[in-house]
Amino acid sequence: MNAADIAVEICIASAEEALRFSGFVQAFLSRNGFPFVMIHNAPDLSGERRKVVFEDAGIGRKFAREWRMDRLAACGG
Repeated sequence: MNAADIAVEICIASAEEALRFSGFVQAFLSRNGFPFVMIHNAPDLSGERRKVVFEDAGIGRKFAREWRMDRLAACGG
């Protein structure tokens, strides 16, 4: 399995979303037994990008799914 299989690309649109993302990551790690994760910051013209890489692909997929649901809920979706 290569890193592309377990990386989640996140685009942060605002300072408020960056704060929510930080809290989400802390809560997610706590709920899931603090799995090994690396988060890379990559500034971009359209906002801030985060590349979240978990050692376990299943945890990475779970993280991506839960972040999408959290983001939709925050947007009123």
